[in-house]
Amino acid sequence: MLTSNDRAQMSADLQTIRDDRPVSIAIRRNGATLAAQTVRIARGGNIQAGTTDADGLQAAVGAVIVVGDVALDIQPGDKFTVAAALYEVIAIHPNREHGTQAQARQVH
Repeated sequence: MLTSNDRAQMSADLQTIRDDRPVSIAIRRNGATLAAQTVRIARGGNIQAGTTDADGLQAAVGAVIVVGDVALDIQPGDKFTVAAALYEVIAIHPNREHGTQAQARQVH
């Protein structure tokens, strides 16, 4: 069973990971741009990297994880740009007790 100290350490660890390589993103949602938020973008995730074909168009796709604090305002379908690369949020990890982790795909 986790103690309150365990939970506090988990939150601190996640913040340390985020702050190791912080990136500021401005999420675009339904035609609006939200205020910039600090996250960490890391390669990986449970979605497959590769190519997709939608309406006859090819797009390269790479999986990334977006790590932020508990208050990170992010939803599936949100889009943001980092270093000229466009990302689309695919899923949010349901447990947000200590921080937020989202899966996104990088679309070129």
